[in-house]
Amino acid sequence: MDPRQDSCVPSPGPLYGRDHERAEIAGVLAGARIGRGGAVAVVAESGMGRSALLDAVAADVSGFGVRRIAGAAPEAEVQAAGLHRLLVPLAGAVRALPAAQGRVLEEVLAGAAPAAGELRLGVALLRLLASAARVRPQLWCVDDAHWLDETSLRALGFVARRLAELPAALVIAADPDSRADVALDGVPVLGLRPLTPDAAGRLVAGLGCGPPGTGQADEIVDLAAGSPLALVELAQAAEARQQPGPYLPAPVSRLRTRCRRRLAGLAPGARAVVALTLAGGPLPTGVLSAAAVRHGQPRESFDAALEEARSAGLVETGSGRVRVPGRLLRSVLAAEVPWAEQLAAHRALAALAGCGISRPRQALHRLAAAEGPWPELVAELESAAGTVRAGEPTEAATVLEQGADFIAQPRVQARWLVTAAADRLAAGGVRRACWLLDRVPPHCGSAATRGLRKLVQGEIELRSAVPALAGRHLARAVELIPADQRETLARALMLAGEATYLAGDFTGYFALADRARRLRRDDDPPALRLVLEHFAGMSATFRGHHEEANRALGRVVRLAGTAGGPEPEIWASQAAYTLGDLRHAHTLAASAVHGAGEVGAHALVPAALVYQALSALMLDRHAAAEAAALEGLRLARSTGQRNLAVDHLSLLALLAALQGDRATVSLRLGTAAHEVAARELGRPGAFNCWASACLDLVEDRPADALARFSHMSTGTGQTNLAIRGMAAPHFVEAAVRCGRRDEAATALRGFESWAVSSAAPSRLALAHRCHGLLAENELSAEEHFTEALRLHRDDDAALEMAKTELFYANRLRRARRPRAARGLLRDALAIFRQCEALPWAARAAAELRAAGDRAGPAVQPVERQLTAQQIRISELVAQGATNQEIAELLVLSSRTVEYHLRNVFSRLSVRSRTELAALFR
Repeated sequence: MDPRQDSCVPSPGPLYGRDHERAEIAGVLAGARIGRGGAVAVVAESGMGRSALLDAVAADVSGFGVRRIAGAAPEAEVQAAGLHRLLVPLAGAVRALPAAQGRVLEEVLAGAAPAAGELRLGVALLRLLASAARVRPQLWCVDDAHWLDETSLRALGFVARRLAELPAALVIAADPDSRADVALDGVPVLGLRPLTPDAAGRLVAGLGCGPPGTGQADEIVDLAAGSPLALVELAQAAEARQQPGPYLPAPVSRLRTRCRRRLAGLAPGARAVVALTLAGGPLPTGVLSAAAVRHGQPRESFDAALEEARSAGLVETGSGRVRVPGRLLRSVLAAEVPWAEQLAAHRALAALAGCGISRPRQALHRLAAAEGPWPELVAELESAAGTVRAGEPTEAATVLEQGADFIAQPRVQARWLVTAAADRLAAGGVRRACWLLDRVPPHCGSAATRGLRKLVQGEIELRSAVPALAGRHLARAVELIPADQRETLARALMLAGEATYLAGDFTGYFALADRARRLRRDDDPPALRLVLEHFAGMSATFRGHHEEANRALGRVVRLAGTAGGPEPEIWASQAAYTLGDLRHAHTLAASAVHGAGEVGAHALVPAALVYQALSALMLDRHAAAEAAALEGLRLARSTGQRNLAVDHLSLLALLAALQGDRATVSLRLGTAAHEVAARELGRPGAFNCWASACLDLVEDRPADALARFSHMSTGTGQTNLAIRGMAAPHFVEAAVRCGRRDEAATALRGFESWAVSSAAPSRLALAHRCHGLLAENELSAEEHFTEALRLHRDDDAALEMAKTELFYANRLRRARRPRAARGLLRDALAIFRQCEALPWAARAAAELRAAGDRAGPAVQPVERQLTAQQIRISELVAQGATNQEIAELLVLSSRTVEYHLRNVFSRLSVRSRTELAALFR
C-alpha cells in the first residue's frame, strides 16, 4: 500500500494490442477529472488480459486515488466479503462519515452482514467514494467480479450507475455470462477481442521467442489464437523446450491446470465423448453417438454426456458436428487424456466402417489402433490422403501429421510431415507449415523428401521472407527432386524463377531459363511444357526479343486450358499480360482466384489477385484494380504471405499516384518501405519508385521524377527490366519536360517495340502519346495525339485519355490554338473530377484558364451517385466500422476517410452515420 496514492498499484509490463480499450477507459477518466465520472465493465473470457488492462490503467493514471480489489472463488458465497476487502484500508474514512452511513459500513468492517438493506448499503458506499473524491479524483478497479459475493456485487453496481456528478471512475472486470451480469446491468460494457497477429507477435517477441516471421514465434501466435494468457504460457514453455513436437504450456500452467480439472470433473461417459472427439473430430453427431455406443456407453445417456462435455468447454457443437474448439485445446487434451483412452477411441472409430467417417480418417484410425506400423496401413493412409488433396489440402495435411505421431519409422514420419507442410502451405497455413518442417531433422528421409522439403522452404521464403534465399532453396529442390516427378520439378523451377524475378536478379533468371531449356523432352506433360515456354517467353521479353517472346508466351496461354489447376492459370495470366492481352490476363487471373478457392488452395489467391489488379489497372479500371489489390492485401496478411502483401501495397500506391493522391501514396509507401528494404524485394521496390515518379510528375517536378527512375533497381544492383519497360511512358514524359529528348527517344524505342509486338490498344495509345510529346513539328504531334485518343476511346481508358487530352491541349495552346485546346481541356477536367484525380483536375483547370476560359464549377454527379471509393467507405460505415478501422482496412489515413465522408454526407444530404448506414443496408 502506497500511503501517498492510497493504493496498491502494480508495475505492469508492456501491454500490446489494447490501445482502443485504453482509450475508452481514458475517456471515462478524463470525464472524472472534471466531475463527470462514470463506470465501465470490462467483460471477457479468462486469459484475455483483463487483469493486465486494469494493471495498466491503474499504473498510467496520475492525480487519482486508486483502489484495487479482486473477487476470490473461496469467498464467493461469503456475503460482503468483497466490500470488506475494499473497506479495510479505508477504515479511517469510514469513521469520518456521517453516523447513519458510517454505521452501515462499520458493520461490514466488523464482519457482520449489513442489516440495513441494499439501498442504504449502496448509498453509504457512494457517500464514502464522494468523500474521498473531494480530496482528489478516485479510480476503483475491481477484478474478477464474477467471484464477488452477491451483496458486494450489488453495492458496486449501485455505485457504478450513480457516478455522473462525481469526480470518480469505476472499472470492473468479469467473465461473460456470469453472476456479475445482473448486478452490473446499465453499466457500459467494454469487450476484449483476441489480440491481432501483429500485437500477439510483438508480445511473443517481448517474451524472448524471436520476432514475427520465425517458426517458433509464428507457431505460438497461431496456437494462442489471440489469447494473451496462452501467448505468455506458451512462450514460457518454449524456453524449456528441448525437442521437436507440439508446443504446449507447462503442466503446472493455468491453462493445463484448468483443462485437467475440467477433465477430471467429467463422468466416464463425458470423458469418452471428449476422447472420441479428440481422436476423430470434427465428427457428425450421429457418428459420435454410434462410436460412443461402440465404446460401451448406453445410447440413452449419450445426449447427457455430450452436454456435460460441452458445458465444460472441452467440445463444441454446431452445424450437426462436434469438435474440440481450437488447436491449443486439442494439443492440451492430447497431452492430458491418457493414451489408453485415446487408443480405445481410435479402435471404436475404426470399427465404424462406412458410417460417415471419411476414407482418410478411417485409415488414420486403423493405423493408430494397429499393434505395429504395417506397410499396407502406411500405403493406405498415403493413398487416402492423396484422394482428398486436390479439393481439401487441409484434410490431407491433418491425417498425415496426426499419422506421423503414430508411426515409428523415421523416413515415413519425415515424408508425411513434409507432405503435410506442403498441403498446409497450399491451404494458406504458412505458420503451420513452418512448424511441421521444424519437426523434421534436416537430413532425414529420401532425396525426394528432402527435395520436397526444400521446395516448401523455398516457397515459404518466397512468400514471406527473403526472395534471394528462396531462390537458393528452390534451386536445391530442383537438384533433389527425382526426374520422374516432372510436374513437381516444373513447379520448383517456376517458383525459383519467380524468386529471382521478385529479387530483381535477372542474371539468375536467365540462368534458370537456360536450365529449363535443357530439361525439354518430347513427352513433357502440359504443366511442364507451360513452365518451359513461360521461361522462354519471359527471358526473351526481358532481353527485348519481343517476337520470340510472343510466340512462346502465346503457347503458354494456350496451354493453360490443358495444364489444369489455378497455378498454371496464374502463370498464363502473367503471360497474357506481357503479351498485352489485358482482358484475357484479367479473365485468367479471375478464374485462378475462383479455382483456388474451389480446391482449397487459398495461398494462391493473393498471387492471382496481383495479376487481376495489375491488368485492371492497365485497363484503366481503377476501382476494380483497387478492390482486387485491397482483397489481395487482406488475404496475403491473413495467410502470412508478407511479400505478396507488399506487392499489393505497392500496386495500391501506384493507383493513388496515378490519381495524384500524395497523402495516400505516402501512407502506402511508408507502410511497405521497411519490408522492401529489409528483404530486398526488387519488384515492389521498382513499383514504389514508379509510383513516386508518377506523383512527382503530377506535381510538376519532372526532374525529381527522372531521378526516381534512375533508382529503379534492386538490392542486387540490377535494374528491374520488366517494370522499367511498363513505366517507360512516364519516363518519356519526365525526360521531355527536362529537355533530355535523346534519353526519352531511347526509352520510347524499347516500349514501342513491346507495344507493337503485343498490338495492345492501351500500350499503342501510350506509345503514340509519347511520340506526340517528342514530335518536332505540329503536324506530326497532331497525328500522334489524335491516334492516341482514338485508341484510348476504343479501349475505354478514361483517365489515361484525359491525360493525353491535357498534354495535347498544352501543345495546342503553345501553338496559339487556344480554341481547339479548350474543348479537350473541358473533357479532361470533367474526367479528372469524376475520377477524383484532384491534382490532375487542378492542372487541367490552370491550362483552361491559360487558354482563355475559366474552369466551371465541379461536375455534380447524379443524386446519390458516389465514386467507388466513397461507396466502399459508406458500406463499411453501414457495417459499424469506425474511421480508424476503415482507414486500416483500405490503407488510407483517417483524415482521408473523414474527407470522403464529408463529401458523401454533402452529396447524399445526410447528417449522421446512422442516416448514411440506413441507405446502404
